Amino acid sequence: MEPDPPPTEPSGNNSDAPEPIILTVLGLPGDASPSTGGGTREVLEITKILEDAGICCCLVRVSALKYYGAGRVRHDWEICVPTHLVEKAAQIFKSEHSQIYQTYPPDRLQSGSLLHTFPRFKIIGVSLFFTIIPEEDVYLQCIPSNIERSQTGLPYPCLPIFAQSLLDTDDEITLTDLIDAMDLSEEWGTENLNLDGTNDTSWALEKNEKIRASVPLANTSFLLELLVRPANKKETWMRIVRTKASRIGIEMPKEVFATRFRPHDDVDPRSRERDFV
Repeated sequence: MEPDPPPTEPSGNNSDAPEPIILTVLGLPGDASPSTGGGTREVLEITKILEDAGICCCLVRVSALKYYGAGRVRHDWEICVPTHLVEKAAQIFKSEHSQIYQTYPPDRLQSGSLLHTFPRFKIIGVSLFFTIIPEEDVYLQCIPSNIERSQTGLPYPCLPIFAQSLLDTDDEITLTDLIDAMDLSEEWGTENLNLDGTNDTSWALEKNEKIRASVPLANTSFLLELLVRPANKKETWMRIVRTKASRIGIEMPKEVFATRFRPHDDVDPRSRERDFV
């Protein structure tokens, strides 16, 4: 079922007329809120639908960061599946489950992102959105051995798999959040990651080609592309880890906080009962 089109501005020159409301994140008028935790119960059902169809899946990007303890705001649940199964996964929600889920327009364009090209869905009558992401876009293998479960049963990439994907794609912003959220050390990186060589610039170049092909050509369209540069992975890891204290805000006493997300001697956030992951 397609969503109703957003209201359009009346014709004429009335400068006081309201701007059209495009509800790509907030949902539609009358929508109910998702369950506790931003919809974990509903998303668990979505992942079970995929798994019952033989499609391995895991929650990535902001959802994965929240699982590992970062303070991020989530608008969509981004669900990673094997690249060759993206269309099969999307078709499941378009066909036999179309009475519960509807296709929905993508959110606005984001720099360095292909989200606007991937299948996006909404629960009918509920302001909960999810997007099906191919594994190649997040540079990890979506296979059972690379996935762990939260206490609510939701699937996430294992910590080394997630961290490695961020290093290999030179995603320093997300990697910094992950390091601070889990208070990761130099030694942890040496023991659990491949720090040899540089990031995969060929992946970034290929993604930029896809971005260019997906948007109208304009003088500013290059601003949507990824920065492509070779970065030494070991140097990147060590630099971000060694500067954890410098990212702690002045409102957070350093004698109390080890990172901007973690007090000293804090437990692994995965060990806590949390309803939002």
